[in-house]
Parts: sequence; structure tokens; C-alpha cells
Amino acid sequence: MKTIKYVVPIYGIKMLESSPIEIESNVILRNTKLLEREDKVFEKLHLRSDYRVVIQIYYTFDESDASEPYPGISLKLLNIIDASLVVYGEGQVGLAAIIPDDTSTGVILSYANPHFQEYLDKKIDGQFVEYYAKFKKAYNMRPMAFDIFRRSQERISNNDRTIDSCTILESILVPKGERSKKSFILNGLKIMGYGTHEIGRIEKLVDYRNAIIHADREKLLSLLTGAAYTFKLVRAILYKFVESPWD
Repeated sequence: MKTIKYVVPIYGIKMLESSPIEIESNVILRNTKLLEREDKVFEKLHLRSDYRVVIQIYYTFDESDASEPYPGISLKLLNIIDASLVVYGEGQVGLAAIIPDDTSTGVILSYANPHFQEYLDKKIDGQFVEYYAKFKKAYNMRPMAFDIFRRSQERISNNDRTIDSCTILESILVPKGERSKKSFILNGLKIMGYGTHEIGRIEKLVDYRNAIIHADREKLLSLLTGAAYTFKLVRAILYKFVESPWD
């Protein structure tokens, strides 16, 4: 077994008021060490130098496993952290790179450069630690839903995001093998406590997705304004699932 220290810069997060914050064993969130010129490490990889928060990880893995340390570190840990940040609040947030301690190499994940007003709208503090513990449980129950939502942030096409959203809702609300997906989604939202307005928005979203799949141009045009992508509502549904997950 081998252990390597990694630093993962995060874009879209403001400087932590309390640093470091341990989210699990050997994994902390901390402010960038500007006095030690840690920002120069980012520049060396042709990244921005203004990341203010990083994940610091001591990652232990089996050297004989061909999937380690990459992509193992992402599949076992970083995808979960990334998804947890995206679901936690509004804003453009994510992981920029995976950098080993010797800084000789690095894996670039994103060159995203959000404006300050686009940063995550929530503080990362003790409440996030409590949320993250719940999130891990929910993620392990529905990994596909959270991974699709995480990747959907980078989508530009409204059609692509619509299909992603419906896949997410099916993953958490529709029993495996069930073909009546729309009715299960809408009834599931009722059980979750959503009202007529929110359920109506999701119904239009599902109808719009179906029109995309069946290339029904007339229906697409009729639903275009009513089925505008409801990213915030889908995030809220996922957040509610994190708070009270079910099998």
C-alpha cells in the first residue's frame, strides 16, 4: 500500500472563515497557503492562481491496481465531494485539478473561471460537515443521480440538461423496471411535500423531454417557454433527498 498527499483546488468557493475543516479521515478543506506561494503550483500547471480553497488528501491505495491512483481517487472520493458541493447550494463550483505533493504532474479537471458573484452562495463550515455525512449516505444509494447532476452543470444545451434532469428524477423516484415513469415522478414529488406549482413545472419538463426523444417539433415549440430548464428545482429535490433518503 502507498500513501500520497494530494491538493485539489476548488473554484467557486470563498475563503473559509475557519480553516482547516475535516470532512472525513485524512481529508480536509483548507485555505490556500498564500504565504507559502501555493498559488505558484497552480500556475505551473497553467491554471489560475486565485483559488482560495483546496482539498488536502492523504490517499492510500494499492500500487498493483492499474486504476490507482487515477481514476481511483476520483471514483472513490473526489466525485462524491464534487457532487456534494454542487448540490449544497447555488453557484458555479467544482474541482479544478488533482495535484500530487511533489507537484511534478497533475490531472486537470476544469478550467472554469466563475465571477465572484457566481460563487457558491453558502459558507463552507461546520454545517457543511454535517451535510456531507448525510450526502455520502444518499450518494451511495443513488450515485447515478448525483453524478449526472454534477456533470450537467457543464452542459450548455437546454435539451441536454432537460434529459439529464428527467434521468435524475427517475433515478430517485421511479422503481427499477417501472415503465410509468411520469406518474411515479409526479406522485413521488407529492409524497416529498411539493405543491401544485412545483409539480406542474416538473410535469412540463418531463413532457418536454418526451418531445425531444420523439422529435415532436410541434410539441417542443408549444412547451418551450413553459418547460425552461428548472436546474434550481432539481437541485432542491436532490437536497431534500439528502436530508431524508429512502431505498
